[in-house]
Amino acid sequence: MTDLWDIRLVGSLETLSPFCVIPPSADEVTRADGSKFRRISRRTIYQDGLRESRPVVPGSTLRGRLRRSAVEVVRGMTGDRVPLAQWHQNAIGGIKGSESEASFDVQLRITLREKNPVLALFGAGSPWMISRASISDAIPEGPVETDLIGGARSDDGRRDGSFFEKLDADALEQWHAMANANSARTRYKKAMRELNATLRAARKNGSAEEVARLEAELGELAKREETVGLLSTNPVSMPLQHEAMPAGVRMQHRITLSAVTAAEAGLFIAAMNHWMKSKPALGQHESLGYGLLRGEYDAYLSPARSDDPFAIGQANAVSLGTMIAEPVSGLSCVPERFVEFMSAFREAFQQGAFDFRLASEIGAQAK
Repeated sequence: MTDLWDIRLVGSLETLSPFCVIPPSADEVTRADGSKFRRISRRTIYQDGLRESRPVVPGSTLRGRLRRSAVEVVRGMTGDRVPLAQWHQNAIGGIKGSESEASFDVQLRITLREKNPVLALFGAGSPWMISRASISDAIPEGPVETDLIGGARSDDGRRDGSFFEKLDADALEQWHAMANANSARTRYKKAMRELNATLRAARKNGSAEEVARLEAELGELAKREETVGLLSTNPVSMPLQHEAMPAGVRMQHRITLSAVTAAEAGLFIAAMNHWMKSKPALGQHESLGYGLLRGEYDAYLSPARSDDPFAIGQANAVSLGTMIAEPVSGLSCVPERFVEFMSAFREAFQQGAFDFRLASEIGAQAK
């Protein structure tokens, strides 16, 4: 019978550069000057009887990167290009349809667990498989004041003083037309805002004739704005702002692997190393150097207790020491047992024990 293990990594992540993850449903904040920005990911913390919102590194962001890193580890060992559906299955857990989960072949699920350690670790929606990797949000240990980092879109001439010398005559004419359209569009937008305010007041207190006149005038301005919009680009000098967690924030973090094989654990540790070495930055604004984290984890290992109803707590857990995760450098101070697990994954891979094809292909072959 294959040995199964529980692994706990309990420790911290620290931002080495500003960090910014903006969720799709983020609130948009409008400042007094009219500029806007969207909130980064946050969680509510209750401490000393007080409710507080703190920025976080979402567990889903960390999980997604680790899953893709696991796929990259496999791809690096095979060197193969894969079909899109196979990539979706392994990298994001498939694209779930409306099929009934009750109809899923239980034996096939067991086979996939044995054949595909990516699905065994991270689960899938299609095919239906549970995850054995629990990755928490990284939550700051104390209150954090985020930064609002500003900038502005400037025109080509301001960015490069010799810009106009590099253009031919036609290009200069095109640039002037575009610049004039930008200016006109800005004027029209301002006039429309002012006219909208006047129209709202007229609808409350004005006559029907006045409202009709203002509506017609507003419609004409909208047509003009749309016309010049065909020649214009985004306005120059437009404020560009974003919120970010500053560098130096220390956050509590926990990773738990439940009832995993030695090979599955080895792939997970290899994925952590790949993340830190090959693609360490997370979140938005990677081009500005954002998203770098340093991890420090106390590692604990114990036999899986799923078959022992009398096992309580962590009585059999063994402390393996502290493991460090550094951008570019990767993992260091890796416990010897984790090195053995990575060797187990490599050996099983070399012996052809794994199959990362689509579940449907594996199921058809088994019949």
